Amino acid sequence: MIEPHLSVIQTNLGLVVNLILAIIIPLIILKIINHAVNRFMDKNTITSSSLITLNKLLRYIVVIIIFLSILEVLGIELHSLIVSVGLVSLAVTLAAKDTLSNVISGLIIILEKRFVIGDMIEIDGHKGQVKKIGFKSVELLYKKTYTVVPNVLFTTKPFVNHTRNGYYAIFFDVRILNKYDLDEKISQLEKVLDSSALILKDPKYLIKIKNITTTGVDVTVKVYIDDPANDNKVIAELIKKIKREVILEDIS
Repeated sequence: MIEPHLSVIQTNLGLVVNLILAIIIPLIILKIINHAVNRFMDKNTITSSSLITLNKLLRYIVVIIIFLSILEVLGIELHSLIVSVGLVSLAVTLAAKDTLSNVISGLIIILEKRFVIGDMIEIDGHKGQVKKIGFKSVELLYKKTYTVVPNVLFTTKPFVNHTRNGYYAIFFDVRILNKYDLDEKISQLEKVLDSSALILKDPKYLIKIKNITTTGVDVTVKVYIDDPANDNKVIAELIKKIKREVILEDIS
């Protein structure tokens, strides 16, 4: 009479131990990975936002591993479970397809560091400064317009990182009428730009002739700044200074 009871106790105890191990082991692995990620972040300057996204992804993966491990310990075959769920499983799979694609793309963005918080990027007709690299999308801000771009676009379409080299280029046009000496006006423009503390000195600004008309010459001024968020402010201040110090009829 005692032996059957001991056998049941041993079986149940083994089941409990296996369930505990199925939960604890993935959690320990997650802790080890998180520690490694933190050290990697310190050495490779991954942003805190990207780290949060990566940790979320790891937690989801661990939850899935724990769930599958518990099913195995309980003797439930995953194949049979999927068959029994049937159409519900198919619907969930289809609904989760886009989410999974975005999550994987987000992981690629984080690991490859194609851009970071603060960069000015442009993709699929959307342009803006990166404000957040999220679990499923990237949030961009440009001229008070917030745009949410799915992560998957960054792995399926080309994009431009305007601040990849650590600076951002801005442009504006001026028109020099024929009644003025072209070289003299360009020299005056150069003096204004040389004395401005709003733009970077390296790389140096560029002044290019854009178009020649019957009334004058259209010139494009290209300058570089370190913060894309200040582009409108810098252009406005430069135009005001040029209008004060250089006689020009048209600036845009």
